[in-house]
Amino acid sequence: MGQFAGLFYTGDAQALRGVYDAPYHVMGRHALCARAIASDGGAMALVVGRLRNAAALRADVRPLGEKYTASDSALLLGAYRLWGEDCAEKLEGEALLIVVDQDAERLILSTDRMGAAGSLFYAPARGGVAFAGHPEPLLRVPGVSRRVAREGLRMLFGLGPARTPGLTPLRDVFQLPPGTMLIADRRGHRTRRWFRLEARAHEDDGGKTIDTVRGLLEQAVDGAAACQPVSMLSGGLDSTVLTALLARRGEVRSFSVDYEGNADYFKGGRYQPEQDAPYVERAAQAFHCRHTRVVLSIDALADTLDEAVLARGWPGMADIDSSLLLFSRAIAGHGQYALSGECSDEVFGGYPWFNREELIFADGFPWSGSLALRESVLREDVRDELRLAAYVDGVYHEALARQGVLPGEDARSARLRLLQGLCFEFFMSNLQERATCMGEAAGLSVLTPYCDDRLVQYVYNVPWTLKRMMGVEKGLLRAAMRDLLPEELLMRRKSPYPKTYHPAYAQAIKRRMAEVLEDSSAPLMALVDRETLSGLIRSNLSPAETPWFGQLMAGPQMLAYLLQINFWMSRYRIEISE
Repeated sequence: MGQFAGLFYTGDAQALRGVYDAPYHVMGRHALCARAIASDGGAMALVVGRLRNAAALRADVRPLGEKYTASDSALLLGAYRLWGEDCAEKLEGEALLIVVDQDAERLILSTDRMGAAGSLFYAPARGGVAFAGHPEPLLRVPGVSRRVAREGLRMLFGLGPARTPGLTPLRDVFQLPPGTMLIADRRGHRTRRWFRLEARAHEDDGGKTIDTVRGLLEQAVDGAAACQPVSMLSGGLDSTVLTALLARRGEVRSFSVDYEGNADYFKGGRYQPEQDAPYVERAAQAFHCRHTRVVLSIDALADTLDEAVLARGWPGMADIDSSLLLFSRAIAGHGQYALSGECSDEVFGGYPWFNREELIFADGFPWSGSLALRESVLREDVRDELRLAAYVDGVYHEALARQGVLPGEDARSARLRLLQGLCFEFFMSNLQERATCMGEAAGLSVLTPYCDDRLVQYVYNVPWTLKRMMGVEKGLLRAAMRDLLPEELLMRRKSPYPKTYHPAYAQAIKRRMAEVLEDSSAPLMALVDRETLSGLIRSNLSPAETPWFGQLMAGPQMLAYLLQINFWMSRYRIEISE
């Protein structure tokens, strides 16, 4: 979905020519590079993704003329002619919306309600706005710098791989958060939040809540099933539920991922208690899947770290990214779309920070791990300059103030609501970007039914006592799917996306970091402390230790993330500025 770019209200409409292998449309001083663009001579429109209410929109815009019904992009153009900038609220589904109005000298960019369609980046440039589905094209636009200021460094080392909504590490490049619109015209540009989850009282009893969740999830899977997706089957509750719902429509082609030697080195822990393989086999048998087990090599996992940076446009989740990129490549030869269980933990409350008291009431982002460890890798002068603890604390409390509240909620329920809002903004958005970017780089569209906005809005207001039916995490989802899944799959303990425990991976990362330490020209060395990193290279770097980000990124992933920062700065010629 990142394969588009454009310029608005600028004298250099040729600046993005050749960025993508796609038609290049110029209208006056405005340009749009993408496929499937609709135009009526006065404006251009582009839908990137899928509209779920296309039939209803077609009836609305048909009086304007049949040309406004020919495609999703044409429907957007018709909707814009009917409702102006309010058109975003009329379109439903996982879709980015772009309208370039030559007659009115206006640009409208909009993300979908939950951010499921991918990313939309923009940069003010020479009196106009450049935009794209990936940050790299924006760095080629005259007037857009490659500079990372203090704020960007703080984000990379204090929050990374998460980011503050709306911002990126680059000083001149911004990102539209979910449910947000950018409007640019002769007066400049502004953003408007047109969708946000509403905090409201939940009036359904337990039985009706279960039935509603079942119906909404079936509806979401029905919409995805139209794309004839394969299933990313991990053997966990989330992907197994989707596979079961998909199997009711016919044979399912499913895929699971594992790593060479993992069975020999796996060590269960609090965050990843057991291996997936036995549950994958049980699920594939239960739903008569035509299943393929993809086994990734350790060398490939390390060698693809740089490619994963290119896919995102910045440092990400290290081998948690590169493994998904490799997994997606293995799937892409068998289908264009894949169904993923991503986002279920955010929606139904599956993460440890929704279920462990010390994390629920932690005064900070509970997935960010040790801030002291993050600071320790920095040079002393950089550490003093960035003051990461104060920065992260400020971002956290600003984000808290943005969250919805429901008057009359008890303290624990109110805290969980705030925590869920934070998780949507900072954690889920990172995982959504991972899914869309790694999939797209492999030629695969990853579909995430759990972040259907109708389902999310409903479950967001379900009391946590119902979300934890049966006294277990995601009890509501389990209750809604009880008739579909065998008991051992229905009640399996939470286990995240698999990672490698093979010591060869940690050794490969250590070798690469040792090479960076010996390279005086490596951009990372202007920021990090050589002795601290040397000590980490000599340490155990256990992949089973308490993570420093999320549930998966432990010692080896931390070093790999720093390697990704170094590659990113070198590849894109990133400059550090005040």
